Amino acid sequence: MALAFDKGKHFAFDKKAGSACHHLAENHLCNIHEKLDTNGFSGCVRYNCFGAGQRVAGETFGGKSWRDHPELADKMFEAFSLVEKLHGLISMLEAAKQLNLPPHHERVRQAHQDELEALSIQQEDLHKISIASLRAKVESFLAGLRKDISQTALRS
Repeated sequence: MALAFDKGKHFAFDKKAGSACHHLAENHLCNIHEKLDTNGFSGCVRYNCFGAGQRVAGETFGGKSWRDHPELADKMFEAFSLVEKLHGLISMLEAAKQLNLPPHHERVRQAHQDELEALSIQQEDLHKISIASLRAKVESFLAGLRKDISQTALRS
């Protein structure tokens, strides 16, 4: 609903942001989910919102739907756009967790993730979040990890 897509290789038709896809059912599920690729929607198969849609609907807006509360639609779509980016950063931190980090690095990683998780459920002032500064903080942390891991590997 929130996202736009253009007709082309990965989408069979144009869809404006804020308008429902022709295949969106009343229960918010896709009517052609099992046949997305064969019906010209490989873009849907490739897309991952990292759970941002579920977070916005379920937590940020307390289970309310844009269908039942159309007055919230614009706020929900704006929130989704930001939360999707936050969840992308969270997914990078989750991937770093798999590296079996030393305790200090794990505490820092978890602190970053906790901050992003808390931001992703707030409704008020969501528009004031600086995605660029949060991305820079996470990327700086990950770059530092990469450097530490490389140095440790060289010493081994």
